Amino acid sequence: MASAVCLFAMHAPDGRLSGAVLHYLGQLAGCGLAVHVALSGMAAMHSQDQAALGAIGATGHCRENAGLDFGAWQHLASLGCINNAEFVVLANDSVFGPLRPLSPIFSRMQEIGADVWGMVESHEVAWHLQSWFLCFTRAAWNTPAIARVMALPYRDMTKREIVLHGEVGLGAAIRAAGLDWAACQPDHRRGLRKLIATNPMHLDWLSFVREGDVPFIKMELLRDNPMLIPWLHRWPAMVGRSAIFRPDWIRERIVPQEAGQRPSLAMHLLYMMLTRDRPAALRALWPYR
Repeated sequence: MASAVCLFAMHAPDGRLSGAVLHYLGQLAGCGLAVHVALSGMAAMHSQDQAALGAIGATGHCRENAGLDFGAWQHLASLGCINNAEFVVLANDSVFGPLRPLSPIFSRMQEIGADVWGMVESHEVAWHLQSWFLCFTRAAWNTPAIARVMALPYRDMTKREIVLHGEVGLGAAIRAAGLDWAACQPDHRRGLRKLIATNPMHLDWLSFVREGDVPFIKMELLRDNPMLIPWLHRWPAMVGRSAIFRPDWIRERIVPQEAGQRPSLAMHLLYMMLTRDRPAALRALWPYR
């Protein structure tokens, strides 16, 4: 494969790399990517982490915690990490996984030949490819529309502003530049989903894990469950089926939400009409055992 670089953004307030992150970095390297990791909030790397990155073939770069993921990607680009890259991958530690090998998925998507592709298409707020995993050709990366988004002053923005100008802004830039795009999981808008946009990584999480085209689970979903998805209690069993990912890696990083507060019945019924996880949503109408 032509030279490809992954810019990986992560927040490391405790100064260490977790097993989940090292697993993900290893899978990215296994795709033939030269991996550069922005260690936001880390002043210096522990010797064990340096050795672990070295074993993977990844390079760590300590930096201040500013600008979230887009600030981290900017920082790595400013260091010259992508100077000779023909493909640029943006990724971050906001997901757990992959639960299945990443290389076959990456190779299949690269064969499509799109200017840019991502794991998940979304219409939440406005059309975009979710920024937690994106792959650009060099030509696409260099288009003025994409370059403008990547040059914004993210270190001076709030989280909401970064989402709007960065993630959603890239979607607008992709369309404005007329770039061909693809997604591992397109957001097929059928029925009510034509009218109500939602986050597929939350509402369809079980289908994603089962089908394997997007073998990841969002950290926010497990830690906060902001939509009160009532079938989320099934995640340990689903993750436990993975042959390459250990469920205890999740508990090393966060305290997952336990089954408890549920959405209203009306909201639950709405979820049933929107989600691809409809059988699980139906079973979850009964109290948890």
